Amino acid sequence: MKRTFTFAMLLILSAGLFAQNPYPLVTDHYHLEISFDYRNETLQGNCRMTILNQSDSAITQIPLILYRLMKVNTLKTDDGIELDFHQSVVQYEDFTKLQVNHILVDYEIPPHGSRVIHIDYGGHLLGYTETGMRYITDRVSPEFTLIRMDAYAYPIISKPASAFLINNIRTHLFDYDIVVRVPDTLMVASGGRLQSKIPEADNTITYRYASKKPAWRIDIAIAPYNQLNSEVLDIFYLNDEESASRIAESGTDAMQQYTQWWGKLQSPEAVTIIETERNSGGQADELVILLPEESFSNISNFHNLYHELAHLWHVAIRESEGSSPRWEEGLADFSAYLLNETLFEDKAGLLKRAANHNLRRLKRDFDRNPALQSIPLMDYGNRRITNLSYVQPMVLFSVLYYWLGEEVFHQTLAGFYQQHINTGASTLDFVNYWKQMSPSIPLDTFFEDWMYTTRFTEFVMEGKELDEIVSHYSQN
Repeated sequence: MKRTFTFAMLLILSAGLFAQNPYPLVTDHYHLEISFDYRNETLQGNCRMTILNQSDSAITQIPLILYRLMKVNTLKTDDGIELDFHQSVVQYEDFTKLQVNHILVDYEIPPHGSRVIHIDYGGHLLGYTETGMRYITDRVSPEFTLIRMDAYAYPIISKPASAFLINNIRTHLFDYDIVVRVPDTLMVASGGRLQSKIPEADNTITYRYASKKPAWRIDIAIAPYNQLNSEVLDIFYLNDEESASRIAESGTDAMQQYTQWWGKLQSPEAVTIIETERNSGGQADELVILLPEESFSNISNFHNLYHELAHLWHVAIRESEGSSPRWEEGLADFSAYLLNETLFEDKAGLLKRAANHNLRRLKRDFDRNPALQSIPLMDYGNRRITNLSYVQPMVLFSVLYYWLGEEVFHQTLAGFYQQHINTGASTLDFVNYWKQMSPSIPLDTFFEDWMYTTRFTEFVMEGKELDEIVSHYSQN
């Protein structure tokens, strides 16, 4: 499956170099009002942020980031008093191709207190393809407009460093409500709950959404959408009704099977799937999936859909030091292959074929770049080789599945989700949970081989296939 350099990958590039404790300031609530000038391709926004100080000391300055071609016009307190602030376009400390508008707001927040700020801002939105993040083509257009964190299209508490983001962006979830005004030929899609849809006298419609549950990001798509709803899925699609119907059917089947394996999602809300423009990158939060056109319209292959749906059951992984190795991507790929094989008789053996393909791919990568053989999975994020996070962990979980058996495998994933979904966890928590669930199995050695050391490379370089690796652990 084609991989795209996404915002999630940006977050893990350099955290090992800049590891730090979580920043004490967090957003507790967003109220975001947005309108567009399509002729001039600009966005106008008014953002009210409720900010908490979680520390024992007063904080006198609030750092914010915003898209590089947007500027803050005014910044006020909740009482309407103008605040002093400084803004400048700067490079990321640890990703110098990336520029943002860095805003420093002089406003004291007392220990364990909160403050509300009102930010009037606006400007152009032209994406970040020049940085290597080719999927961020976000722009203001009547054909398709996407407002999301990846392009900093709304103010975010952060310093200009990807390491700062990974340490802080998901440490505190927030509620939000959004108000978006668009021409009546367009529809606003969001993962929130639609509160109202009000036609205005000037041939526009004002949409109001509110978060269904606390979130770590806001995603808003505007286009001439159609909508299709099922019991468990709300689908916004552009033109291809046949594909939307197939996705509704296949997505419902997938959700039912995943639920059978791992239990019900803790949120009872329907999951929203939003079709986005081609090559815009697939992403998943607990209640919303952005699915690019190429994945949406390829009705013969639902792998990407199954991959993103599997992420709904994944716990946020945060390491105490360094960056996440992103083994969840390999777990999602494993799950998608297993689901395909489970749902379709003609896909029998697909999972083993895919695992063997990944073993051969690893060997090719190691032959081309022998230095990769000295990097354990736990260091993939720190060493900037997260493309392998889709490959090596997929084999890891395939071995576990055939070694421990379907029942134990799914019970372990289900229990880990139920125990940690609200708090997050570390890789060590994850490994220890597997050991706890299978105390009679020598999992210490297995995770040492595949997670913490490079002993797994011996299987790869010897050309072993999945069955041989499973047999090795079963007999020892």
